[in-house]
Amino acid sequence: MKDTVLLFESRDLCYESNRYFIKCLKQAFESLGYPVEVCDLSLRMEEKLETVLAGQEKYMAALDFNSLLPRMELEDGTPYLEAFQVPFYNYLVDHPLYHHVGIRCGFSHYSVICIDTCHQKYMQKYYPQIRQVYYLPLGAAEAQFEKELEQKRFELLFLGTYEPEAALHEQLEDYALPLKKEVSALIDMMDADHALTQEDALAAYLRDQGEVLTEAEFAVRLNHAYLADKYLRNLKRKKAVIAAEKSKIPFTVIGHGWDVLDELHHKQVTLYTGGVSYPVSIQMMADAKILLNTTPCFHGGLHDRVYTAMLNHTLAFTEDTPFSRNELADQKEAVLYNDSDLDTLTEKLADIYKHPAEIKNITDHAYRKAQAAYTWEHRAETFFSGVHTDR
Repeated sequence: MKDTVLLFESRDLCYESNRYFIKCLKQAFESLGYPVEVCDLSLRMEEKLETVLAGQEKYMAALDFNSLLPRMELEDGTPYLEAFQVPFYNYLVDHPLYHHVGIRCGFSHYSVICIDTCHQKYMQKYYPQIRQVYYLPLGAAEAQFEKELEQKRFELLFLGTYEPEAALHEQLEDYALPLKKEVSALIDMMDADHALTQEDALAAYLRDQGEVLTEAEFAVRLNHAYLADKYLRNLKRKKAVIAAEKSKIPFTVIGHGWDVLDELHHKQVTLYTGGVSYPVSIQMMADAKILLNTTPCFHGGLHDRVYTAMLNHTLAFTEDTPFSRNELADQKEAVLYNDSDLDTLTEKLADIYKHPAEIKNITDHAYRKAQAAYTWEHRAETFFSGVHTDR
């Protein structure tokens, strides 16, 4: 009987976040009455994959995060997902341009889940070989220990790594001149217009150059220009963090690389430049009054940090985008800032920090919304009602 959900762990993502996501999904699916198995491929991979193939008749669906399975082959050269005749969902937690190798081939039972509607539309246009592409955000994670607002340890918290633009520019210098020119142009275009997606920026650049590509060629080209996304992600994080420091709120910044910025070496800033595991980061978010969030290059979705902050009575302070404006009520469920005018970020932070009663009111509203719509249990229900519906 096909009633079991199989969750693969084909790789470790940053801070082993996928292991935590899989743990949450397992609990959520089981709460809905579905048996779940987890297949960790970090050890005895070939043996485990053969075992799964031999018993595949019991699986109704399989999922993996940023999966390596689409690249794997059997000894005779048969793609693994061709032999594995179970609906398989590759859950991509960042832009598809980073996963070109894993999504360029289509298989009869292979679908992709995106956490951003723009990513979904991009895949639907440029990867028609993929059977179905769905939108399903990651779930909000609830910390083990809950604290009242006045008991929280961090006044203002930022979580995320920083790679200096100079180091990324050195990588760009190694590119062949045409690609270097193209990536530089994309960076300039997107830095000037924060609403511009990288795929739209590349399309505009190609029009200006009089260059026409097929959809397959475009996807390869965007993949080669990944450094534009990486460069802007770090640049925008830096600008937001420096603007937040100017609010003079006691500020804790956690992540590799931030110690190189002179602007953060002030008495009200606490730097922790080591990495923390994903479960620890959840507890730290729950222990913060305000979480500063940046999601550069995500135009049709919210980072899971926002959902998790909301579920843990932490004020989510995040970018004002058409998507966030539609999803969240500004000053009622979150505080949205204009990332094109960072002086307003500083001012908004300083102002909201002076009004703890308003913070509590916002976080109470946000908590109720997260409980009603953003938990992993809700994501599991949506998976079966809107994604895996052919069971």
